[in-house]
Amino acid sequence: MKKIATLFVLMMFGSGLLHAVDTSTAIVTIGDSRQKTLSELIGYNLPVLWIETVDGVEPTCERVYAPAGSWGSTVNSEKAPGRLIMYSRIEGKDSVLYDSGDYEKDVSGMTIKVRGNSSAVNDKKPYKVKLQKKFDLLMRGVDSVYKDKEWALLIDGNMYTSTAFNVSRMVGMTWVPGGRYVNVVMNGIYRGVYLLTEQVKRNPDCRLNVDKNCGFIFECDVYWWNEPVYVYSCDAPGYNYTFKYPDEDDITEEQLAYMQSLVNAYEESLNTGTYPEMIDVPSFASWCLVHDIMGIKDGGGCNRYYTKYDTTAASKIVMPVAWDFDMAERTRGEWSRCHTVYMKKLFNSSNPAFVHEYVRQWCKLREIYSDNIETYFENFSTSDEGLALAESFKLDNMAWGFSESFWFWMTRRYWLRDRFEWLDANIMALHVPNDVNIDGTVNIADVTELIGMLLGGDVIIATGDINGDESVTITDVTELISILMQ
Repeated sequence: MKKIATLFVLMMFGSGLLHAVDTSTAIVTIGDSRQKTLSELIGYNLPVLWIETVDGVEPTCERVYAPAGSWGSTVNSEKAPGRLIMYSRIEGKDSVLYDSGDYEKDVSGMTIKVRGNSSAVNDKKPYKVKLQKKFDLLMRGVDSVYKDKEWALLIDGNMYTSTAFNVSRMVGMTWVPGGRYVNVVMNGIYRGVYLLTEQVKRNPDCRLNVDKNCGFIFECDVYWWNEPVYVYSCDAPGYNYTFKYPDEDDITEEQLAYMQSLVNAYEESLNTGTYPEMIDVPSFASWCLVHDIMGIKDGGGCNRYYTKYDTTAASKIVMPVAWDFDMAERTRGEWSRCHTVYMKKLFNSSNPAFVHEYVRQWCKLREIYSDNIETYFENFSTSDEGLALAESFKLDNMAWGFSESFWFWMTRRYWLRDRFEWLDANIMALHVPNDVNIDGTVNIADVTELIGMLLGGDVIIATGDINGDESVTITDVTELISILMQ
């Protein structure tokens, strides 16, 4: 990583494109009165995003409220143009990893605006950064693959988001946004620690892949009333559908008509039990499982993003990404808030395909759950990023007066440990006993599946352990045959 970054810096400086700030004299104001030089801040060993807006204009937002018949509040934001420079200390020197250059629309620079809904009205605000030229701000070494214009700066002081991204990877979500922690300075004022992460958007190389001409990324959105373009929900009008792709300015009347018919058919399939014809069942189960593990109790019922690769019948609706974890760890001893409206219909459907897939995924996950959690927390807490984050949170506390610290994050581990016990009991209660292949019935096919496990297949102890001795052996086959002969 350091070699890649160093090479990039040398290439850019050699071209004569960069004229960075003097880090030894540039002053950063922290909170009401404390000051440090930019070089001192870089010395905390998290990347520093140095942002200068044109004329020092602050990105502003105005709170707006739902009209009669709807609910919630969000913000309308004004973006501020400017320049972004990313610094890091490499081999003892303050180095420029990236410089957007001064703002010139579609040529150089960037814009920044307040993002989010309820979180946007806090003193410390989340932001969206849009570069005028694509670049991979996460410096993953393959810019041609990961480059993009749109990035998010998320408030993650309790580290719910980074933990949930790890859970998403563990569960096997279609896409998990990349991210890393950074210190942010805007117009000479320290804004705190942020999680710099990819935005939910179309990018066939590294984010969400849908057909450029006839694909869709859409959201079941409680804030639909603040968007100029949307399609209606028949079942739950409080959750109409808005668009991430195509852009609202580009959507045609034909596309809107298609999406309205698609949504109607999707919602009807949930009512009739024909939903496997419409949706990618495994992705829906994975999305729900992430929210159940994290214990999300979002008042808006959780962010539901969908993709439809194209308009052909072969393309199913996919839930590719889990997003927004501000309300994590709120459902001790109960299901997450996502068990409402559409997920509730899937769990209660006359067609058990979704429940079987949800149980199947948990049965596989429970075998690696504890080891994955322990390894993740141990590795991150002792990593260079983890150690640097611990120190940077102290500055964040100075700036905002927060009482939380990096080590508070370690309590995530205890939540996830405790959550396993409740989830395991309640999810396995959905499993038909002795149903090895999780198809809802117990028959000779389960014996065949169990023998396949013993011959080198995917052993899932939760379903293969017929006699309850916490191992899968030939005695389980004998036990299952005995059950079938009763």
